[in-house]
Amino acid sequence: METMEKHKVLVIDDSLTNREILKEILKDEAEVIEFDNGHDAVNYLMDHFYELDIVLLDLVMPEMNGFEVLQFMKNKHMIDYLPVIMISADDEEKNVEYAFDLGAIDFITRPFMERIVLRRVLTTISLFEKQKELVGQIDRQFKADDQKVDDLTGLDYKQSFYNKVYTHLRNHGQDSLWMVAIDIDHFKLFNNFYGWEKGDQYLKFLGRYLKEFTRRHGGIAGYLGGDDFAVLCPKNRSVLDDMKQKIEHDLKNDKAFGIGFGPKFGFYEIENPTESVEKIYNKAVIALSTISGDYSRHIAWYDPVMAGQLQTEYELLSDIRRGVEHEEFFPFLQPKVNMETGEIVGAEALARWYHKAKGVMPPGTFVPALEQTGFISSVDKLIWKSTVNWMKEMQDKGIQFPPISVNVSRADFYAVSVSEYMSNLCDERNLAHDLLQIEITESSYIEDFIMIEEEVENLHKAGFKVLMDDFGSGYSSLNALKNMSVDILKIDMKFLDIKDDNTTKGIGILEGVLNMAKVLNLPTVVEGVETEEQADFLMDCGCTVAQGYHYYHPMPCEEFETLLVKK
Repeated sequence: METMEKHKVLVIDDSLTNREILKEILKDEAEVIEFDNGHDAVNYLMDHFYELDIVLLDLVMPEMNGFEVLQFMKNKHMIDYLPVIMISADDEEKNVEYAFDLGAIDFITRPFMERIVLRRVLTTISLFEKQKELVGQIDRQFKADDQKVDDLTGLDYKQSFYNKVYTHLRNHGQDSLWMVAIDIDHFKLFNNFYGWEKGDQYLKFLGRYLKEFTRRHGGIAGYLGGDDFAVLCPKNRSVLDDMKQKIEHDLKNDKAFGIGFGPKFGFYEIENPTESVEKIYNKAVIALSTISGDYSRHIAWYDPVMAGQLQTEYELLSDIRRGVEHEEFFPFLQPKVNMETGEIVGAEALARWYHKAKGVMPPGTFVPALEQTGFISSVDKLIWKSTVNWMKEMQDKGIQFPPISVNVSRADFYAVSVSEYMSNLCDERNLAHDLLQIEITESSYIEDFIMIEEEVENLHKAGFKVLMDDFGSGYSSLNALKNMSVDILKIDMKFLDIKDDNTTKGIGILEGVLNMAKVLNLPTVVEGVETEEQADFLMDCGCTVAQGYHYYHPMPCEEFETLLVKK
């Protein structure tokens, strides 16, 4: 008698007891593949993703936690096809919400209730199987799907768009055509600032424009969900100019749309019209991804080299995983200086990576990949630990040192209780809390203000000072700053572009920020100071503390120790 094939369930949990309980609960219905850490599980997912039916993912694990695994799966688009249920004894609202934001389907807590766990796992698998079946039916019903239009934008929705493009390419494949991927820069921030209703108005505007555009020039426009749009259009320079100029002109009529939230375009010239529409669109998306977050560029063209870059990124990711496992990340320290006296009054711990083949690697070569793949928290914790260990070593040697600041990313606040984690690091080494300072980027505040404010309050209660890093590089208004509980502002000279060829406007902005900080009684640190002229200008503005190559480059901890001993 033929037996029914069991489901395949991946369980990722560092607790052997928890894994054994889950295996017992699921034994009659599923084959369980288990891992006790996120790193090994990610390696397995890379090769066996399509074999699985569901993932049960523990929230709190050492080194690579559940959020980081989920972030990795989201970036690799695995969660579009593989459901994830998060598991934790912690059901804090912020953690549940963040898990859902990253794509988790459900959230179950310990201790496990056998019937509830089994029912949720089987129901989730069943729903995803039905979804796959439905997608298959849609793929087989082109004509019926051709009528499906998104109510908000008035454009053909995803599969309908694909189907119409497929038909067009089969009939007009000899034409010179572009596939254009479009999205709105920082759309989530736009919704946070102006509300979902305003966001919907933005989407409607783009929908109306793209319909009008295809009527004038020919082609097909589609809405793919979120803030993603696509257009198949004739390859013609005038078409490109019309698309860009008309949208920008109309957006300027609404001030909200024009402040860093314009659309971006990825262009791909179709070379093989028999290639699948998804692959054609993905090449336009690859081009678009190269300018994501770049304020100076709004258009990108696909180049085959980009595919090679993806392979390079994958290899880098593999190296990063290995580097985290072997604790190859360590801090360099860059001094903060009193510009009037030259005294070192602080330092910032900056991540470096000792790559086994390439030697010491600067942050620009790996930090973007850390942020995109979810490994940032694992590396941050290594840097925090190494920095505090060095501080303890200085204390034991009787060497006085100034406060040292460490960087905390938004993801860190979801991975751990930062105030508790930092307190434990210091208390275990008998270090005063005021010797360790916390740097949080302005963008982290803006993206999740309420949660970050709560954590900052806890840090203050624990005796830590908090710096807002990169002030002026994001979207916070000066009015909003008065409500933010920070102790020190860090302002980046490079963002303001105050150099030898500076402009009156740039100088005015910097002076205004420094004056505003004085009114709010907020000390400032200006980073990125590279020339004597910049230092003189800052001192004339009343700024006291600076950080940058004009004074010191980031350096190994041993070199910083030598500076302290000499002073």
